[in-house]
Amino acid sequence: MITGFASLTGRLLLAFAFVFTVTACGGGGGGGGSFVPPTDEGEVFFLDVTLLDENGNPTDTIATSAPTTVRVKVTRNGPNGRVIADVVVTLQTDLGTITPASGSALTDANGIANFSVQVDPSTGGAGTLLAGADSETGSFVGEFNFQVGVSGRRLGFIDEGGTFIENEISIEPDMLLASQAIAQLSFVVLDENGQFDSEPQSISIDSGCLASGQSTLEPESPILVGDGRIVASYIAGGCVGNDQITASLIGSTAQAFGTVSIASAAANSLTFVSAEPTTIVLRGTGGGPDRLESSTVTFMVVDRNNSPLSGVQVGFDLTTNVGGLSISPASAISDSMGMVSASVVSGDVPTVVRVIASSPSGDGSGQEVSTVSDVLTVTTGLPDQNSISLGVEAGSGFIVENGFNINGIERILTVNMADTFNNPVPNGTAAVFTTEYGSIDPSCQTGISNGERVATNTPAPGQCSVLWTSGAPRFPTLTGAEFIRTIFSDDYDCPSLNVSSGPCPDDLGFTRGGRLTILVTAVGNESFVDRNGNGIMDEDERFLFENLSEAWRDDNEDDIYNPATAECQGPESDSRQCIAGQEEIFTDFNDNGRFDLNNNPPIFNGLQCPPEGDGVWCERRLINVRASAVLTLSDSSEWYFSLFNENGGFVNPDTGDVRLTGNDYTLYVSDLFNNPPPAGTTISFSAVEPCEIVSPTSGIEIGVLSATGAFEIPGIEVGGTTDIRDEEGRLEITLTQPDSNPVSVFYDCIPEFIPPPDPNDPDGLVTGPGP
Repeated sequence: MITGFASLTGRLLLAFAFVFTVTACGGGGGGGGSFVPPTDEGEVFFLDVTLLDENGNPTDTIATSAPTTVRVKVTRNGPNGRVIADVVVTLQTDLGTITPASGSALTDANGIANFSVQVDPSTGGAGTLLAGADSETGSFVGEFNFQVGVSGRRLGFIDEGGTFIENEISIEPDMLLASQAIAQLSFVVLDENGQFDSEPQSISIDSGCLASGQSTLEPESPILVGDGRIVASYIAGGCVGNDQITASLIGSTAQAFGTVSIASAAANSLTFVSAEPTTIVLRGTGGGPDRLESSTVTFMVVDRNNSPLSGVQVGFDLTTNVGGLSISPASAISDSMGMVSASVVSGDVPTVVRVIASSPSGDGSGQEVSTVSDVLTVTTGLPDQNSISLGVEAGSGFIVENGFNINGIERILTVNMADTFNNPVPNGTAAVFTTEYGSIDPSCQTGISNGERVATNTPAPGQCSVLWTSGAPRFPTLTGAEFIRTIFSDDYDCPSLNVSSGPCPDDLGFTRGGRLTILVTAVGNESFVDRNGNGIMDEDERFLFENLSEAWRDDNEDDIYNPATAECQGPESDSRQCIAGQEEIFTDFNDNGRFDLNNNPPIFNGLQCPPEGDGVWCERRLINVRASAVLTLSDSSEWYFSLFNENGGFVNPDTGDVRLTGNDYTLYVSDLFNNPPPAGTTISFSAVEPCEIVSPTSGIEIGVLSATGAFEIPGIEVGGTTDIRDEEGRLEITLTQPDSNPVSVFYDCIPEFIPPPDPNDPDGLVTGPGP
């Protein structure tokens, strides 16, 4: 069924209300169409509306000089669907005249219906084309917005002699423009009769400097003009050199052009502003926001009044290019705030470097002003062996109170890591942990909190922490308690004391009860002595380094990985040392399934090995840096005391015939495994009259300890006198752990006997033997 345009209009409007998708295009000469979801009830049309200029190219402008072709293409379901022939298409517009006059046309074999639109030369502005078509399913529309291109109008300026210079802009001053100065742009719009155009028009003004914001225009573009005359101010900001300006009459092809030449600003001084970050890592070793391979260095250009200068060209150079260190760009122009920046990109060699910035002085001397940045450090960004350490949280100590008896006792372990220059490693550097007793968090990352149970605050740079918790196991897996030494073992040996049991200041030897090793590893470099301070291992420094095997957990604290030694694999494998170390594990860094000493030959491993030395006197291969800490599980169920006189004699608290006065005594305190009390434990001394404590005058508080052996208190003195024969006092020694009940031991004390005066004796003393 063919429907005329007039009767279709109402249905077109209704179709807009229910349209599923509408595609409309303005600039660029695109088309527009609409369709509803496909159904099984009939055809579904998509209408694509396109304007074509006199050359057959898509456009969004209808010129007033000649009719413009309107092409409507009808396809099934969408723009890429099958074309539909013999469909009646209607077209209407709110601006101009349509041909054919009926406003309707039939699509050809390509699904195209052609129209032409003529706009009156006096018309301006923009309009809409609305195309429609019917099928049994319903009515479908396509819409296209266009602008009117008024023909015959020209853009240019009128010179002093009254001559119109077409397509050019008048620029004053017509000479080199100083930085921050203003130029006046003047031009006119003439109609087809050569008269000033009195119709309202819009002029757009564009240039590279205006687009970048380094120059500005007043008034801003586009500029509305009503009498055909336009004057605008061009303010030169940070741009330097020639800036091509284009003025365009909107809705027309008329244009005018001009060029502003801008001089460089005269710099008086350069100031270093910042370098972000101040430490970068070697090329090819970066990763994440904290391991960057480039740093942005910023300077400020100021004039004689210390005001920022824009548009000044600043050159950049480096104090060294070792290892391929580079800077880009080689020069840059300061922005509106006087700022200018360049990027320093790392090379293959660790070093320190500064950026040199230079610019013309601005005083006409031809000299340059320059300044340098703060020091930038180019580093591996990785820890080296002599810069990694592991410790416990301040105030807690390496001895874990009740750790042998109670589950859930905690210690926070903190690792510190620094690079070759002993600068903290970047945030996010990973550390891995293992231990033989209790449990420990598997890893942490420097500068990142490892959870609220470890620390609520962000760790310091180069630091991170994990939590160790007491619990099973507490004995070796393979032997249990069988080989653990105690202060009552049958093979007890205490070289410092002539006793067969009890607390001993010496190490009782393998296997030590309650002592556990925590190993932390990280990927890094071996350490070497950099005698010339250039940050790399030179060939004449090839022997000045610490060679490292693969990392291992030293359970028996003998500095040997026992499972790999010949002794522990041969006839001597049943020695106490081998048994104590049989559960040690190593970190297989190269994943070859065996423990490597890395000593065949022993060469330096690390990224400080220069490319020319790689495989010759060093290797650019990383290793595991490592550190250990030993915690002691204190068996706090019972404490043992041994008191010795100054001659090394043991004082037995169970006998009553010992004389405590008149001697210096030494006390030793330990648990069953000869481990000292934990930090914060206090040992105090008191005496019952007539005895008195001479030294120490106050309690002894135990600090942070990590060594093996009983805790020793020398210089104990007990005094006192009595005039009663055989009178005794008592010495009490009390050990008090934090949050635990005190434990005491008692010794008889025999004071010095001083007889009372005898009134019948001229000397006034009672004679006779003393006690």
